[in-house]
Amino acid sequence: MTPRERMHLALEGGRPDQVPVAPYIWGAEYAWKLLGVPIWEAQHGPLSSLDYCQAIQGRHDLDWVIPLGAGDRFLEGKEVSREGARVIIADPARGRRWEFLSRGHRLVELDAAGQPRTEQAATHSVIEADPPKTKAEVDAWFERHRSSLPPAEAQLEPPERGASARRNPFRERFPDYFLAGGVGAPFHPVAYTLGFEPSLIMLHEQPSVFCYMSERFLKGLPEQCQRLAEQGWDAGFSCDSWASADIISPQTYRDWIGPLQRRVSDELHRVGLKSILYNTGNILPFLPMMKEMGWDALTIEERIKGVEMPIGQVREAVGPRQCLFGNFDAYLLLRGDREAIETEVKRQIETAGKEGAFVMGTGSPICDDTDPQVVDFWIETTRRVGRYG
Repeated sequence: MTPRERMHLALEGGRPDQVPVAPYIWGAEYAWKLLGVPIWEAQHGPLSSLDYCQAIQGRHDLDWVIPLGAGDRFLEGKEVSREGARVIIADPARGRRWEFLSRGHRLVELDAAGQPRTEQAATHSVIEADPPKTKAEVDAWFERHRSSLPPAEAQLEPPERGASARRNPFRERFPDYFLAGGVGAPFHPVAYTLGFEPSLIMLHEQPSVFCYMSERFLKGLPEQCQRLAEQGWDAGFSCDSWASADIISPQTYRDWIGPLQRRVSDELHRVGLKSILYNTGNILPFLPMMKEMGWDALTIEERIKGVEMPIGQVREAVGPRQCLFGNFDAYLLLRGDREAIETEVKRQIETAGKEGAFVMGTGSPICDDTDPQVVDFWIETTRRVGRYG
């Protein structure tokens, strides 16, 4: 079977020839090693999502291809130098300087003395002390912030928005692989934009207004899904942060957020695409509702705030035909204990993938310091152990 056929069969609740492998490699974290450039060049240089995916596939040959990172071109017109262990980025035209922090992989602007100007740290949020309280105020808010809203980075959109309607360089480059393109999610755009506490207060006090604002963020969803279908993608991937039981109640999820998530899945199915939901956080109390929402595949974290989420327990809650992505411990890959890795591969397949409807994935993105040889071992072990008779 081709990787594309393998993934489709697993998402349809079937048993392919072997367990597909589809971990998360998010942004420049870890990917820079495969790209062969320093982390700051990978993160802030001109490399595209296709460059990222080609490097990942060239090393690991995963069953899926999903654009989860690209350079943001911040380095254009700037100079990079090393001052001891420090990486300094200068804009000579504007007289500004930044340090790229090796811990955290972020930029901090420097003052004239070379000290961090932390009080001027940039944010993508448009945080306001008085968020909207009515639908009319939401409409006015969008009009007021039309030019300052963040790019739809959280929507994980494929990078070919400006390309011709049907051309997809990913499909041209990876004809036999399963392509997952990003689509919107209902909860996190509001929370990321308004700020965490204001959005939760809004959801508690005016849930219908919160959901209306979420719907405004999802306004482009039909066009997103249609574009993916026309370009030959196989699935839409929706990642929703904070829509979990450690943040909101099961009742709030059932009455307000769950129906919006289902709308995303329904829209993907309307254009003939598979739907994959990555709902981060503790979703164990939500599983009885989630299994009725029509998602072709659910993918979850390995633990959250001390709560373990055993994949076998998830399988019991959603039944045998709901496709699950494994939530393999990214920290176990980081530690590199090969005996423990093989044991965990066997446990995940035995408890959640014995009858199929299973894709080996990671609960969290692969950690930056992970050895690629360990990732190779994990993939090889999964393909050896996860063969269906």
